[in-house]
Amino acid sequence: MTNNGRAAALGCRAHTGWAVLVVVGGGVARPEVVLRGRAELGDPDGRVRKNVYQGARGLDPAAAAPLVEAAERIAADRAAAALERTVRDAADEGAAVRSCAVVVGAFKGARLESILASHALAHAAEGRLYQGALLQGAESRGLATLAIPKRSIWEQGEAALGLAGDELRHWINQQRHEVGPPWAQDQKLAALAAWIALARSS
Repeated sequence: MTNNGRAAALGCRAHTGWAVLVVVGGGVARPEVVLRGRAELGDPDGRVRKNVYQGARGLDPAAAAPLVEAAERIAADRAAAALERTVRDAADEGAAVRSCAVVVGAFKGARLESILASHALAHAAEGRLYQGALLQGAESRGLATLAIPKRSIWEQGEAALGLAGDELRHWINQQRHEVGPPWAQDQKLAALAAWIALARSS
């Protein structure tokens, strides 16, 4: 991680086996999107399924646990490599990434037996697995980490940035004209998370 260049932060929005990454830099009042990308977090060889909990639902917990642990290990390693690459690319653009914010869900965890018995819990657990991998990967790269619940991200943005909700949404939506597509919900949430992290680290 470099300390040269304008201050920047990285925002992440995870899905099962992959994540959207957006780097926001510059002044907190008038930030800019430095770069965005996609990180693949699943097993590149396909031996461990990306949706590992769904794939293990027919197994007993003792057989499922090693698969889950393997998926967690692979995801954390791949997240660390992707984040390191992103930090390096941002540095090439003159931005010094010092923090990483990950948009997280409401799932707090459950016993493996319960997860394996429920499609909904399995899906939520997979979300948590990849969100956790990004946070772990960021910590391993020396970045300050921040987990921001999706359900309160706009309220947190208003508080951290001192902007009304409509101003905040206008800036986020306006970035589509600045950087072009893709600029869907994933990129918007990742950018907002990064902006919040940038404000909190300033």
